[in-house]
Order: sequence, then C-alpha cells, then structure tokens
Amino acid sequence: MHSVSAMNPSWLIFLFGLATALKKMRFATSTHEMAKLLQLEDDLILDMRQYVEALQLKINTMRLFQKEWENRLDQADENPTTHVANPLVSFPLVRRMHMDTPKLFKFAREDVSYEKFLGHNLDHINLMELQEAADGFFQFLNIYSLNENEVANGKLYGKQYNVRLSAADCFALGNHLERLKLGNQAVKWFNISLEQYDDSLDPVYKILESSRSQIWQYMGLTLVKMQKLPESHAAFKKSLELTAEDDHVWSVNHLANNLGHMFIHLETCRGRNTVPKKFYLRCRYFTEGDPFLQLAPLKLEQLNLDPFIGIFHDVISIGEQKNLINLTRNRLRLQNPQRAVMEAEVELNASKEVERIHRRIEDMTGLNLEESPPLTILNYGIGGQHPIHLDCEQFMVWISESPNPNRILRPRFYFI
Repeated sequence: MHSVSAMNPSWLIFLFGLATALKKMRFATSTHEMAKLLQLEDDLILDMRQYVEALQLKINTMRLFQKEWENRLDQADENPTTHVANPLVSFPLVRRMHMDTPKLFKFAREDVSYEKFLGHNLDHINLMELQEAADGFFQFLNIYSLNENEVANGKLYGKQYNVRLSAADCFALGNHLERLKLGNQAVKWFNISLEQYDDSLDPVYKILESSRSQIWQYMGLTLVKMQKLPESHAAFKKSLELTAEDDHVWSVNHLANNLGHMFIHLETCRGRNTVPKKFYLRCRYFTEGDPFLQLAPLKLEQLNLDPFIGIFHDVISIGEQKNLINLTRNRLRLQNPQRAVMEAEVELNASKEVERIHRRIEDMTGLNLEESPPLTILNYGIGGQHPIHLDCEQFMVWISESPNPNRILRPRFYFI
C-alpha cells in the first residue's frame, strides 16, 4: 500500500490541480458538465500513459547499465588483486566510479528513489584519482611502446584479453590529454572512442555525456585550439548532425557558423568568391540626411539593398589622410602580432580635420558620435589583415558571453 509521502511530486501537483478544478465544477446535475468530466478522465488516462512510458524508458536504460555491469563482472578474475593489476581494468574501474556512477545515481534519483542504491558515498573517488589513473595508464603505454588501438581493444603484448576500453573510457583519456595540452594525442583517443562506440548503448552514453555528438564536439574544440580550423569545422558539423532535439548545442552551432563564415571570408579574399552583378545596383550621389549633403553629396556604390551594404568613395581627402598619418606616426603600437598591424587612437579634438571627419560620419549615418570611442588608425604590415569577426554579442573563449555591448555601427575608412 502506497502512502502519499512516497508518491511522485509531479503526481501530487497534478492531483492538487485536479482537485482544485473539480471544486469549481458540479457534474451530477448536468450532462453537459458530466461530458467535461469524461474528457478530463480521458486527459488523465493520456497523462498516465505518458508517465508509464517514461518510467518504462527509464527501466530499459537502467537494464542496459545492469547488463553491462553484469557482463563485466562475469569476465573478472577470481583474484581481484590480479584482476585490477591489468591497466585495461584499473583505469576504466576508476573512471567508472568517478565519472559514470554519479551520473547514474543522478539518473536513478529522477522520479524513483532507491535509497539503498543511492546511499553509497563516492566522495573519496575524486578527480585527482581519475587523473592519476589516466597518468598511470599512459605511462604503461609509453614504457612498453604499445599501440593505442590494440590496447583499446584488449590486446597487450600480443595477447588478446576478454576486456576492452569502452567509448566513455577512451573519451575520458582524450579529455585528460587535452587538459595536458597534448592535442594531437587527444584527437587520436577521441577517434578511438568513436571506433569503440556501441550504438546499442546510445541512451547510456547520453546520460554519461559521452555520446557521439559530444565526442565530436570536444574533438572540434581541441582542433580549434590547435589552429586546425577546417578539421574543427568538420567535427562541429558532425556533432550537429548527431544531436537530438533535447541536446544543448547552441555553442557548437555558434562556433560552426563562425568557422563557416571565416572560410567564406578567406575564399573571398583569395578571389574565389565574386559578388554577382545585379542590374538594379548602381553608383550614385548620396544626399539623404543632413541638408549639407545637398551641397556636398557623397559618392555611394551600392553592393546590396536588403540588407543594405554600400561603399562611400573619396570620403577622406588627401589632406585629411596626411593629417591622420602625422597625428599617429609616433604613437603606433603593435597590439596583436598575429594580425601584423600597428594602431593608434585619435581623439575628436585632435585637429580640425578630425572634427570634420566626425561630422561627415554623422552626415553619412545619421548618428550622434558624442559618446562614440575615438577613431583608430591601423597600419598593416606584410600579411596584415583584419579577420572576420562579429560586432554583436558573442562567445569569449568557448561558452562565456562577452561583457562588451553590441556595436550599432562601425565605419571603416581605407587609404594607402
């Protein structure tokens, strides 16, 4: 007999809502209201069926865990000390206790509670234990010069054992190497993890956060850090192909899109992407906005109408260019060696020419520049470039958001 205290919280909420709704209705005196009660019962049956299906799905997943554990137990030697002396046993054992079991506990706690099963304290099996196990595993491989793929499949010194590393084991080893900044070796173990992946255990791997999609995601992040951008882009795309509807992949999608845009940008710089000619685009004099432009219109070349993209030509005169160069000649500093560019800022009150340029930008854009940052003068060296980037809010490093506000507009002027 079940007590109310043992009932699932979601059912308590549902029954409380049902009781509240019933108080507002009277059914016995009206067939019209009775029909509503019948519909309510139909809804209750539907909710119950969905709840039972969810419980059955959870049971099936737990049985996968149970079957995997029992198979591993059947393969164990009678002498536990001898059994754990094998590195193919010892590292996976520590990894499972530190990484898999807490996630399994978390999964088991959802909706159904097994106090005896969940009461084990695993605090003493911490991250340090996992790292030491991984270090020992790789030391074993290096001392005996063993092949990674053979070891992952249970082969040591030419002898085949009845144990092998799981995809989650190999994934954890790859992440350990990535933390040590050993990117090439990490990628190798990520690939081995994909080779070891058992699709029948896919629900288990998703709970363990070691699904195919997540392996490809971490491989992509590692390749980005190694500056292997085409390979990273391919890994992110593969991760997105394998994601489920409930996966959180906004960051992966963001990085994949950024890399895709960067490759288009590079192809354009190489002259391989040309802007298609459109008969309705033209060059014209720009006179909209400030009345002064009626007297001194600007030369505008239309590149696209929706969204509007254009180039203003001859905006800064030769005299103004010389003034900007003279103002910054002795103040240029190298800010980013990878871009091969020197730069310096020019305040609004630096000269009459700078004030004129500010007013011209206001005429072009219709914006007030009182609160805008100073002009920045860039001097590019050999191979210097301004890489593709976003002026809107974006990720810093991998997942944290930028604290900088979005830019409304960023005019650029180029002169040689």
